[in-house]
Amino acid sequence: MKKRIAIWTIVGLMVAMATVAGATARTTSQAKTPGVTKTRVVIGATFPFSGIASAYGVIAKAEAGYYKWVNAHGGVNDRKIVFITKDDGYNPAQTVPLTKQLVEQDHVFAIVGQLGTEPVLSVRGYLNQHKVPQALVATGASYWGTQYKKYPWTIGWQPNYVAEGALYGQYIRAKQTSAKIAILYQNDDYGSDYVRGLTKGLGGTSKIVAKQGYSITESNVASEMARLKASGANTLFVAATPSFAVQSVVIAYKLGWHPRIYMNSVSGTNDLMNAAANSSSASAVNGIISTAYTQIPDDPVYEKTPGMKLYRRIMAAENVGTRLNDVFNVYGMGTAWTFVDALKRAGKNPTRASLMRALLHTNTKANPFLLPGMVTKTTPTDHFPLDQARLDRFTNGHFVPFGRLLTYKRY
Repeated sequence: MKKRIAIWTIVGLMVAMATVAGATARTTSQAKTPGVTKTRVVIGATFPFSGIASAYGVIAKAEAGYYKWVNAHGGVNDRKIVFITKDDGYNPAQTVPLTKQLVEQDHVFAIVGQLGTEPVLSVRGYLNQHKVPQALVATGASYWGTQYKKYPWTIGWQPNYVAEGALYGQYIRAKQTSAKIAILYQNDDYGSDYVRGLTKGLGGTSKIVAKQGYSITESNVASEMARLKASGANTLFVAATPSFAVQSVVIAYKLGWHPRIYMNSVSGTNDLMNAAANSSSASAVNGIISTAYTQIPDDPVYEKTPGMKLYRRIMAAENVGTRLNDVFNVYGMGTAWTFVDALKRAGKNPTRASLMRALLHTNTKANPFLLPGMVTKTTPTDHFPLDQARLDRFTNGHFVPFGRLLTYKRY
């Protein structure tokens, strides 16, 4: 009898130990995925809510608004998305400690939508070393496409700058045979990508008569613009962030210089061009050519699309706190949609690795905030989800698309 009791006691202990081991394994498994609990997924990013690139802070607010909308409609696999943002002022020296804070103190699941070429580069090595997804970064720098083997945890979103620059170059070569081009560009990797792309599209440098780089620490680009005017150029290509882009148009007008202007997409918005017009003249901005890949909220062409209807509902319901017609809102929601789509496909119990697998196996036309017909597509060797856009021309207060939807070449 005593032996029988002893045997059953041992069996009971073994079952109990197995149960504890199983629970421990599950707890350990959950602990291996920071930022994910049964009820929420915590993500984060740095953005320039202050400083020279503060116009882009709208993007983060719109992303947050979209996540709130998703949360109000059940979340993703019964989890709510928590989005923590920190202001780095577009300064890599601030990006580094703030990103480490997000990872090491806030324990985010992923960094999503982080903005700025130099800020993103400043923490790319750290995030990849710790295998933290640096997902859907808000910069089109060519690095995300060319260095994916070394940095597999980083993926872009918008079309790349080299390809966009090439698009302008091809258009100029076809339509402006007598063009003499002056270039104003931000003197870093972001600006250099655009210059390289423009040169490729032109088929060489023969049409480029002057280049002036500026530093983000400068207060204005008046001296650069004066030198560009003195070159005798009849065409101006601007690869600049919002405040310097607006300055370039206003200063050219005040100098009495009226070149045909090509504006990079990151500053080619209705709001920014109207701001330039308000400080100069409507004639200074009419005719400016840029590109677009998201729908534009105040363009009648998109007024009745499902994407714009959804956009207006979210803006009203979630009190985003930004201007309804600011296209950077649409950019933010488009990015957020892409992340939510990947999170859904990452599994009921997502890991950082499963999120990256989902992000790198995307093929859809369902993103409602992009231009109709646009494809979001990635592969393990293609870390640029978007590679299409349309040319548009600023006319009487807003950009008007022309031509067909174009697919960028890979450079």
